[in-house]
Amino acid sequence: MSHDAMPGVPFADVHFDLVPGRTALVVIDPQNDFLHPDGWYASKGIDIGHMRRCIEPLQRLLHDARASAVPIIWTRHGSRGVTDGGVFMRLRPFLADGGLRQGTWGYEVLAELEPRPEDWYVEKTRLSAFYCTDLEVILRGLGAETVLVTGVLTNQCVAATSKDAMFRDFKPVVIEECTGTTLPHLHAPALEMMRVGWAEVRDLESTLGELRQMRRGR
Repeated sequence: MSHDAMPGVPFADVHFDLVPGRTALVVIDPQNDFLHPDGWYASKGIDIGHMRRCIEPLQRLLHDARASAVPIIWTRHGSRGVTDGGVFMRLRPFLADGGLRQGTWGYEVLAELEPRPEDWYVEKTRLSAFYCTDLEVILRGLGAETVLVTGVLTNQCVAATSKDAMFRDFKPVVIEECTGTTLPHLHAPALEMMRVGWAEVRDLESTLGELRQMRRGR
C-alpha cells in the first residue's frame, strides 16, 4: 500500500495492492432490470446507456479475476414490493408497479456476464450491500482484505457499499470503467467523492495488469 500527501491537501491518494488470497471482486446489482434493454428501467424510458458501458469492461475483469482465483460476489437489489422496499421505492415511483422484484427475470444477473453457480450471491434491499446481508461474513470467510467494487449505480449502491467496506476496515478499490449510473453527470463527482473520502479509484487496465502479475506470482 502506498500513499502520497500534498501540502495543504486534506487527503492522500492511495494504492491498495491486490494480494493473492486476500482479494475479492464484488459486482453490485448487474441485474436485467438495470442493464438489459428489455429490463424495467429501459421499459420505463430511462436511459441505461451509461450503466451498460460497464458490461464489456466487467467481462474483461471477470475473466482475469477468475483466472487469478479471485472470488466473485454478485449482489442483487430488490424486494417483494413497495412495502418492504423502503424509501428507495418511494423515491422512484416508476417502481411502484414492478421492477427489482425478487423472484423475477428482471431481478437476475445479466446473462452476458456469465455468472456461475459456484460464485457467491448476496441479496440486498437497501443501497449498501453490507446492510442486513451476509456480505461481511462472506468476505471474512474468504480472507479478503482488499475488495474490488464494481457495478451500478456509481452514485448510489457503489458509493454506499464502498463506504461501508471502509467502515469495516476493508480496502475498497472502485474501478471506473466497471461502474455506471442513470445520471451520468453524477458519475465523476461520485468517484471523486469516493477517492478523497474512503476508497482507491483506479482504471481497468492497471487492475488487469495487477491481476496478471498476481497470477504469475502464484
